[in-house]
Amino acid sequence: MTPKRDDSVQRWRLVQLLVAVVLANMKPILSKVLYEQGWTPVQLYFVILLVMTIVLMAHEIISLERGERWGMTKKDIKGTIFSTIIGGVIGPVMFFEGLNYVTATESLLLTSALPLFVVLFSVYFLKEKFSNQMAMGSVFLVIGMVVLLWKDVESLSLSTGAFLMIGSSMFSALTTIVHKKYIKHRHLDSIVMVRSFFSMIIVGGYILLRDPAGMEFLSTPQNVWAVLALPLLSFLVPFFLYFRALRKVKAMDAGIIAAMGRVIGIVMASSILGEVLTTNHLASLGLITLGVLFINVPLTKWRVVPSRLMELGPLRK
Repeated sequence: MTPKRDDSVQRWRLVQLLVAVVLANMKPILSKVLYEQGWTPVQLYFVILLVMTIVLMAHEIISLERGERWGMTKKDIKGTIFSTIIGGVIGPVMFFEGLNYVTATESLLLTSALPLFVVLFSVYFLKEKFSNQMAMGSVFLVIGMVVLLWKDVESLSLSTGAFLMIGSSMFSALTTIVHKKYIKHRHLDSIVMVRSFFSMIIVGGYILLRDPAGMEFLSTPQNVWAVLALPLLSFLVPFFLYFRALRKVKAMDAGIIAAMGRVIGIVMASSILGEVLTTNHLASLGLITLGVLFINVPLTKWRVVPSRLMELGPLRK
């Protein structure tokens, strides 16, 4: 392959990565639109899992017809079960519930704590070295969170929305570590399909037990195109684009794009939903962007993807 051809392919991968990150950051925006139409967080997440499971199963059937085989070891099964509970159910449900209490802009800033938790868990569980660059990124992220939550800091309390969003980031980060530590099987699309299926069963069972009428609402959904757009645009398309492009993208480029994607997502939230960006929001965004950039690069080199797409795997390069 000629150098010019290499540059063209590399640029295309960077475009894919950026599109994936921007689409994934539209998740709180589309969710807010659907909340206004009467959808509850758990109902919405169930539909997302339903659509994802159908599409991923179709993808797996096509792969099997091509002669591709996959199998899971006991260790893979253990890791998948654990990640299903924490990363397929608890973390996402906390995120969608938290959206009831915060703006889409605040949700994007609060979930920026994800790389910080990945750093802490990587050092503790994977015995990775805590570098100066990671320390600097962690400091920027912590200060950015303090600026964003300054009213909570002054009152020495944490609002419900902030608690749920930060909690969802923590469980999401732990899911990253579980995948890295336990799941070694390389056909990771299959792992995601299995996890999505069982997450759908658990969330669906929760709806039936707690609010049987919730399933009746699903039979006559309002604005079906917006409902379908959320799982397709903010989950499945980013999933297929992001992790395939990431395999060949340099760590520095991946870090820059992850930081850019969050900025673009916040601008979109302000434009589409009319959310007002305060001085605290802008200051927090600047600090968090620096933090994400500093942290992403060393971790991506270790094939631990810190700024992952929430609720989805595979979670390593």
